[in-house]
Amino acid sequence: MQPKQLLVVEDNDILSKTLERYLIGQGFKVTTARTVAGARDILTNHCFDALLVNFYLPDDCGLDLVRPPIESAIPVVVMTAEDPRLHREQACNAGAAAYLEKPFPLKVLKRILKCVLAGHRCLPYCTQVPHLKITPACTHPKTVAI
Repeated sequence: MQPKQLLVVEDNDILSKTLERYLIGQGFKVTTARTVAGARDILTNHCFDALLVNFYLPDDCGLDLVRPPIESAIPVVVMTAEDPRLHREQACNAGAAAYLEKPFPLKVLKRILKCVLAGHRCLPYCTQVPHLKITPACTHPKTVAI
């Protein structure tokens, strides 16, 4: 079986490298970009199974990668360290598959990716670990427990 292909769009070099190393170690094939423009360039020539996108990027809002035509084909996990209430709603309205508030444990990211790669759109509350800052992107019929 071919490894799942992920595009990580994150402008923080340390976090980008950490995510890349972890996800490769989990069996994913990972490509990285630092900007929305860089991600768009990559997306014109490569296919991905999912995107992991920072909300704020130097050149634009990461949500621009969620909106059509991207959302119809590729699940997008939006991550941010900023205002979770506002950004969660915006991510949901844009069509994000999941929303993740930074900082987050890498093992939780793995579960989220498994969920969205299975075709589920929204991320539910993580009741097993109540102190984690994981929130649903929205209420949606395909919400599942992780």
